[in-house]
Amino acid sequence: MVSIKQIQNFLVLAEILHFAKAAAQLKISQATLSSEIKKLENKLGVTLFDRSDKWEIKLTIAGKSYYNSVKNIPGDIFKAQQEAVKSSRGESGSLAVAVSSIAYDYIDLGMICKKMALRYPEVRMKILDMPMSLSRFDCLCHENADIAIFAGSDNIIMPDGFTAKKLLPLNVALAIHPQSQLAKIEKLTIKDLKNTHFIMPPAEEAPNLRKAWDEIFMTNCGSLPPVTHEVIGSRGVLQFVAAGLGVGFVFMHNDNIRHENIIFRNVPVKLNRSLLAGFRDGSTAPVINNFLRLLSETLPKTELC
Repeated sequence: MVSIKQIQNFLVLAEILHFAKAAAQLKISQATLSSEIKKLENKLGVTLFDRSDKWEIKLTIAGKSYYNSVKNIPGDIFKAQQEAVKSSRGESGSLAVAVSSIAYDYIDLGMICKKMALRYPEVRMKILDMPMSLSRFDCLCHENADIAIFAGSDNIIMPDGFTAKKLLPLNVALAIHPQSQLAKIEKLTIKDLKNTHFIMPPAEEAPNLRKAWDEIFMTNCGSLPPVTHEVIGSRGVLQFVAAGLGVGFVFMHNDNIRHENIIFRNVPVKLNRSLLAGFRDGSTAPVINNFLRLLSETLPKTELC
């Protein structure tokens, strides 16, 4: 097999067309260069240089063809080395992020992507909006997404082979219509909510929240909470509450909840909900680590109310 060193020797001689000068540039003896070129010609089975005139060598037809074929190899090797270094630092490649709608209330993904583009311009970013938690997990499992950002319980059960990193806790509040009797109660208890119609996310979207709330209701009220409407997302919940259709859970943030026709009350029990980042167990992909680092830089600026 032809070595890279032999190709480099050939290229220098092919461009200078003078053994002594080419040897000096390569910092080897003229005899060594002549021997290496001969070895290369023997491996290829062709004559690369016409040596009939000892004062002026020339490329043969085969030599010209070989030169055109290999002249870019040193540059390609250097580029490959640079790409390998960039990949090891997370400075190139691609990153697909699946996000739920709530992520936009707490994290400025647009700004994060802008920072990624400025710091790592060779990283291709793809944001996947996924309405359902199971869809996000499917994306992770089938490698359509490298990381997912979503709301979940602190004891969430991730798919096999995946882990969840807690980004920040979420404050959950009850949204109540101002004409509801519950609006008159400053400090609600679970029993105050016994006969209340609830607007909740579908069980397949928030299985842990629904299960936790069912258990709380069964323990304190002896029955399951009456869920009359299923809605995904805080904006949808607010519209249904404003229409007087029931009480709903919303994630309270310092600037994402404003509605003049709704009153907010603290949930009478603690619901351990957090914004989470899910990814494959043991993932050490530098591009993922760089994204998580930029993500963490934005979190202190996002204070919970």
